[in-house]
Amino acid sequence: MIDFHAHIYPDSLAGGVIEKLAAAAGIDGVKPATDGTKVCTVKYFKDNNVDKYVILNIATREKQHKNVNDFAIALNGEPDIISFGSVYPTGDTFEPELIRLKQAGIKGIKLHPEYQDFEINDKRAFRVYDMCRELDLMISFHAGYDLAYMHRLNCPPDKAREVVKNFPHNTFIFAHFGGYMVFDGVLEYLAGEHCYIDTSFVSASEKAHIGVINKIIKKHGAEKFLFGSDTPWMHVKKSAEFIDMLDLTDGEKEMIFDTNAKRLLKL
Repeated sequence: MIDFHAHIYPDSLAGGVIEKLAAAAGIDGVKPATDGTKVCTVKYFKDNNVDKYVILNIATREKQHKNVNDFAIALNGEPDIISFGSVYPTGDTFEPELIRLKQAGIKGIKLHPEYQDFEINDKRAFRVYDMCRELDLMISFHAGYDLAYMHRLNCPPDKAREVVKNFPHNTFIFAHFGGYMVFDGVLEYLAGEHCYIDTSFVSASEKAHIGVINKIIKKHGAEKFLFGSDTPWMHVKKSAEFIDMLDLTDGEKEMIFDTNAKRLLKL
């Protein structure tokens, strides 16, 4: 199994990050899957039979992205970790960082429109999309609502489709089944477009979404889905249980859990 959506934080920051994000999302008292550190996360994935996992790092301020990418590059040296970097997409210092990531063997970047305060179709961010295409770096987007930012929606399905159509040669991955809590919009606008969708943060407890998500997968094609948990914010087993509840063949499940990611990541 390959998990395409997980997070690790520097040891010195992990405790504070977990506490701050949990409080902002209104999930106090919910025990995360890990404590956010590398040692705990590596053990957690090994115990849950996850062979490889993509760690998505996010630079929430422009002055952060060098340190964030230093951390991403260091993580990428671990045997089972595939680490993505990040840049601040509306800033002016992203070019050397993208080049540095590419030279270090990083395969992609993570952008979070809410955390980074930009609309996905903001033309300032187009410079980053263009350069990622030139460098063959894929881009993973947070998509849909974030529990800590329910007052705004910076990557809705219609704007995600606009970006996909404007950048047909990029490799985009939209998290949370294409748009957390806006699945009807994903079905209408994004399903069937030239992009990948990951399955993170939707668990077996959200049975109400099974019908529309089955339709999304049928329209989009199982070959363009990537299993993700959003560890530490969701447990691998709960995420996998949701996939098992869907109207999928064993072959389609194998694609989602493993072979699609292997093909995309050139493993």
